Amino acid sequence: MKPRIPPKAAYTSTLHKVGVSAARPVRVASWIAGMERTGDIAPGDADYPGWHYGSAVWLHEQDKRFHDHAYFEICIVRQGTAWHETGYSRDELGPGTVVVMAPGMVHAIYSARDLHQTNLYYLTEWLADDLMSHWREAAFVPLFLAAVLFRRSHIGPIPQFSLNIDELGSIDHELANITRESALERPSLIFLRSCLLKILIVMSRAAVRESSVELSLKFRKEVVTGLEHIEDTILRRDSFRVANLAIELGLSPANLAVQFQKSTGWSPMAYYQHRRVQHACRLLLDLEKSITDIAYELGYCDSAHFTHLFKKHQGTLPSEYRRLYAKTKR
Repeated sequence: MKPRIPPKAAYTSTLHKVGVSAARPVRVASWIAGMERTGDIAPGDADYPGWHYGSAVWLHEQDKRFHDHAYFEICIVRQGTAWHETGYSRDELGPGTVVVMAPGMVHAIYSARDLHQTNLYYLTEWLADDLMSHWREAAFVPLFLAAVLFRRSHIGPIPQFSLNIDELGSIDHELANITRESALERPSLIFLRSCLLKILIVMSRAAVRESSVELSLKFRKEVVTGLEHIEDTILRRDSFRVANLAIELGLSPANLAVQFQKSTGWSPMAYYQHRRVQHACRLLLDLEKSITDIAYELGYCDSAHFTHLFKKHQGTLPSEYRRLYAKTKR
């Protein structure tokens, strides 16, 4: 599906703005939109919402402008209604609706009426290390990872879907766990990651149940095997050769390149370099590891070569990426 009239973003929201950092790679925020006053409702206040997670609920005037994000944003509507528009569609939001916005997807929410929502933000590279395990969960990769794994032009719109009472209750439990853990001086990253994965799997299953479109990337078997080969190569710190992969798949290098480009938007070698950089992003969140150690761990010949390829694929230097997410905003 192609956009009708691609809207232009008035601004881009960043992860640092919403408080995601190396110490807290996932964050939960609760909002009430369209209010005449701004500020927050603190726990213990008489009008504190019943779906709280123990942290402040933010009040803000409705921002009707089209905008995008440098991250995935998952919005759960708690009560009220609004309209949500992208270049692909215009849909009404209601209680239990989930909207997943991929990085770079321009959208706007307007005509809000008593709109209460919970937003979930996460650093995608933090999840992208175990790709093939996620691949086996129906709709997980298309919904929550594909936009940062593959060329954006190869990824269609993400449909909105609804949660039933049991699903919402299960997700609320994990959102509360994330909020409580994030309030600690040194939250456990294993605990936060486990909570986030459970939320995303419940949402994936709900999306599959409700969706009227196929939530699958529909990659050919040879391409999926190629993706797995590349993951294994990176984790073993082996050198990657397109010719070797072509032989393993029983394809000519030219045919492999065509199939890979058609599915992912990348050539096999470009995708390999792209994925190595994403693994590097995850490792850079560990502030105990030096950049030289990370370069060695991922099989780069030296830190200069690593820095060059990281800048090419990520648009910033490893040291700059680390400084950005080393900052903590609680």
